[in-house]
Amino acid sequence: MPLEAVAINSFDAPIMRDTKSPDELRERITKLYADYPASQPDLPTDEPLAVFEQAFRQGGLLYVGMFNDKPICVVGVFDDGQTDTKRLEYLAVHPENKGRNIEGKFIKQVYDAEVKKGVKQFMPVDTEIHRIMSEYEMLTARAWH
Repeated sequence: MPLEAVAINSFDAPIMRDTKSPDELRERITKLYADYPASQPDLPTDEPLAVFEQAFRQGGLLYVGMFNDKPICVVGVFDDGQTDTKRLEYLAVHPENKGRNIEGKFIKQVYDAEVKKGVKQFMPVDTEIHRIMSEYEMLTARAWH
């Protein structure tokens, strides 16, 4: 089964077929953020999903990269309601998948899904997301203004 980017707006979204507990998705996503870069101080290390709980209430999404029915990467897509720009932030990838270009494929899938919804401008907040979006030519000149 290939990598698939799935948008969720709740941690109880039924995106895993064989779950052992109702909190399994949340627990797996929490583990993905365990190695989140220390250069991103905006994400509380003691409770990383609190940012997304708040974002869900404001229309934000968390895209989960699913592979073989398991989440292997995640990224937040935020809308501040002020502009038509979506912020991509808080990319995390399972350690066993780093360096395998999973990040690039995943961000491209997220980008394509958001473009299909009509989004035209993106703001990659994290350095790694910016690198990927530049490499795949997903940035517009207006996205940085």
